[in-house]
Amino acid sequence: MVSEADQKLREMAAHRGLKLIRSRRRKEGGDYGLFGLQDAEGKPVLGIESNSVSATYEEVEDYLRDQLHADWTRSAGTRKKTLRRQPDSQPPPKPRYKPEIANLLKRLPAAKSAEVFTDLLTRPTFRVERIVSHGQSTPDDQPMIQDRDEWVLVLEGAAGIRIEDSDVVALSSGDHFLIPKGQPHWVAWTATDRPTVWLAIHFD
Repeated sequence: MVSEADQKLREMAAHRGLKLIRSRRRKEGGDYGLFGLQDAEGKPVLGIESNSVSATYEEVEDYLRDQLHADWTRSAGTRKKTLRRQPDSQPPPKPRYKPEIANLLKRLPAAKSAEVFTDLLTRPTFRVERIVSHGQSTPDDQPMIQDRDEWVLVLEGAAGIRIEDSDVVALSSGDHFLIPKGQPHWVAWTATDRPTVWLAIHFD
């Protein structure tokens, strides 16, 4: 009959995937009361030599407890490492807004027969436009007069501008100026060998 202590040891071994072997031989000098452990394939793990067992109850119990502790430590260590790596393994959040990029100086219209005006941004209080010129000028009898202030920047090319009661002022890339609303003005000339690109902001 299996004792309660032996049954406990057998269950501990089974939880480790091992089989407890207990000797029942009582002959003098034999291994009665000793134990051994085998794996699932019948290979000796502890206390089995030459078809006899040699480990005591306490040795088997200590071995099984040590194995349980070692497995728990490895498992806990793996969990900690996994938790530490988890933030690094997560993909970065995707941006919620993707700006649409455009270039004012690419794919310019030919603008050889007439200036080309393109609205870039329109709001109730202001408007931004690109103007492309190529050799055009304003007729003397048709001055430009606007109902808003206008800030103008020459992005590339060259031109001449005349404000009422002023001389013609030559402009090149990077030059900018302000035209007050209601002020007559003329484009005296623009480059004929390349496009002239203006950025104009009309505002109240």
